[in-house]
Amino acid sequence: MTQLESFRSSDVSELIKYGEIQASCTVDLNAPTKSRVLIGLENKKKSIRIDETKISSKSKYSLLGTSVTFVPDDLYLIKGGPEARRKFFVQLAINLDPSSVQIYQQYEKNLKQRNRILKGMKEGDHLGDQLEIWTDQFIGAAVQVYEQRFKILERLREVLPSIYQKLFDVSESIEILHDHGFDENLPDRDSIARRMSRLRGAETAIGYSLVGPHRDDFKFNLNSLNARQFASQGQTRSLVIALKISQLELTREDAYSSPLLLLDDIVSELDETRTLALVSYLADYDGQLFVTTAESSKLKTLHSQFASFKLIDLTEDSKIVRRLDVRELSV
Repeated sequence: MTQLESFRSSDVSELIKYGEIQASCTVDLNAPTKSRVLIGLENKKKSIRIDETKISSKSKYSLLGTSVTFVPDDLYLIKGGPEARRKFFVQLAINLDPSSVQIYQQYEKNLKQRNRILKGMKEGDHLGDQLEIWTDQFIGAAVQVYEQRFKILERLREVLPSIYQKLFDVSESIEILHDHGFDENLPDRDSIARRMSRLRGAETAIGYSLVGPHRDDFKFNLNSLNARQFASQGQTRSLVIALKISQLELTREDAYSSPLLLLDDIVSELDETRTLALVSYLADYDGQLFVTTAESSKLKTLHSQFASFKLIDLTEDSKIVRRLDVRELSV
């Protein structure tokens, strides 16, 4: 409801019950104003209505970016491939400015079109004139993405080190590096154009764009050492927790309200020290919080900090929805 896609899959059809052709989800909101949101799913299409008014584009959806998710796959943000890190920065951009989804949509549109032309040229089609037109549009869209990433990195660098150090009582320094392959910290139109010109032959040979934000990576250093190569599993998980809390804090700062937070089975993946660190932070969180776990024992740690939760039991034989008392877990 807040991201217009599942954090597990971008395929709409996977959100529809097997054997069915459509699905819908309705939410009644109390804030910022009372309203009803309806999202319909059919085949690979989504429809959105707020109080019966159809929302024509994702960028006009007022709830976009009002949540932060923390799932087990996030634990591979540091050690995994660059795609996950790029996705994190895209999501952070949308959290901070939901209208920025237009920037990424435009970039993706130009990238796909340019790649289509390059693939045609690889196969012998004479599309040089079309390539020039789409390359110019592509560069303009890329500049906007780079400018936004530059601003986001500056803000993340301001909050991440202190959150990491405070949460885990460590003094390790943290650096975030934007690995985009340019000499300048912030690539401009001319530098992008020069690099694309140099790589034009290689691009037409493989039929794919070799320059642009879709090729970026982000590196995190602990005490000047690349965390992906040298950090322990414990350090890596601590850094990811600090990253997600930084995302939450920056979102709350820009939205002037606390976003919905979903912890999807994440506590099952953390040891006691890191679970306690996360819970101690969340104990003071004033937003709406959803926690899912398959391990009831993990609820003891959570309930030692929270007064009460509404427990929804989704086991096969149960349809129980009740408020769980902390005392029930101490037996």
